[in-house]
Amino acid sequence: MRMMIQKTHNPPSPPLSKSGMISPPFGLRPRAVSDPESKGRLGGILYNPRGLSVLFLVIAMMLMVSIGYVFSYLIPTKQKSVSLTISSNQAFFIAQSGVEFAVRYANGNGWTTPAELAGLTGMTRNLGAGRFTLTYTNTSPNLDTLTSVGEVPVGTARRSIRVSNFTSFLMEITYFGSASTPADNGTNTANPTAVVPPGSMQAGDLVLMIAQARDSTATIAISSTGGQSWTSETQQNQANCRIRLFWCRFNGTWTLPNPSVSFGSVINHIVVMHVFRPSNTSSVWEVDVPQVSGNFAAPPAPRTVTIPEITTITDGALVFAAWASSDDNTWGSLTGGWSTPGSAQYRNTSGADASQTHAYKVMATAGASGNVSKNQATLGGDAGARLIIAFKAVII
Repeated sequence: MRMMIQKTHNPPSPPLSKSGMISPPFGLRPRAVSDPESKGRLGGILYNPRGLSVLFLVIAMMLMVSIGYVFSYLIPTKQKSVSLTISSNQAFFIAQSGVEFAVRYANGNGWTTPAELAGLTGMTRNLGAGRFTLTYTNTSPNLDTLTSVGEVPVGTARRSIRVSNFTSFLMEITYFGSASTPADNGTNTANPTAVVPPGSMQAGDLVLMIAQARDSTATIAISSTGGQSWTSETQQNQANCRIRLFWCRFNGTWTLPNPSVSFGSVINHIVVMHVFRPSNTSSVWEVDVPQVSGNFAAPPAPRTVTIPEITTITDGALVFAAWASSDDNTWGSLTGGWSTPGSAQYRNTSGADASQTHAYKVMATAGASGNVSKNQATLGGDAGARLIIAFKAVII
């Protein structure tokens, strides 16, 4: 039996996938339009999870490198900045030390005039790792000016301090001497009452005269000037105790008769003179704080009489206080920081008795003087009058 094979031109049917799609032969698959590989190497990386991780890793490393570079630059810069700040502060304090040195040096040598202070120019002192250099000028626009330049290290960081009106910082006020009529525990009823001034006074000295009358009607006034121009402060009146302060700048020469004070009566009078000296006698005296006065009642034990504080305006001002009573009291227990000029007290035992006492304080820095007290140590308590005032020396 012969089989007949018929030759046809129809190709075999393509195999079907499970989804009904045609599978390419030999295990090959066609590229879809959206296939990442059709977009090049970068597209393949972006659409490949492993490639994307590598890209993020590279970016993170670049950021870390950038941050490390920034820190490596900033840290040395910060350290250098801190070092400069420290040096600048040290230079400032050294310049400040230069000013203090200039004041002490000028006072120690008695330099008060611009011609003398010119000797400060060019002075240099080493302090630690630095130094200061001083310059004094007295030409416009820098009249009476001290400049202190601090350097740390030497020749590098510089700070300067400029002090105007430098001579005003050289003023020192000291107590010089006292005189009185009568002497403590003496007698006097003279009207007017004169005082023989202390010897060896100098032009420019401040002269204070405190006059007291144990009277209820006396008007106290300068009788003889002794060749000076006196300023009269307000008289303070208590029932049997009247006081008044007079002051002047000594012109260098006393003329006769000696300075005296009139009272209008011949009962019991005390006149005390105190002299204070400025370090620069080329100066005038002015009131820094006006007189404040009042009366006080007989103090109970321990017989303390307190004068309220005043507030000075000028550095180096002299504060002066006075107490007076209608009995021959002795006085003591002065507040700390204050000093008593002359005798502890000035008593007059003529007829009805009287006494007065004084205190002073030089205020290196302007401010509150603090209350000042004294006790009537014997024969108290007795009523009386008080006053307080401040003076300043101004260089001319």
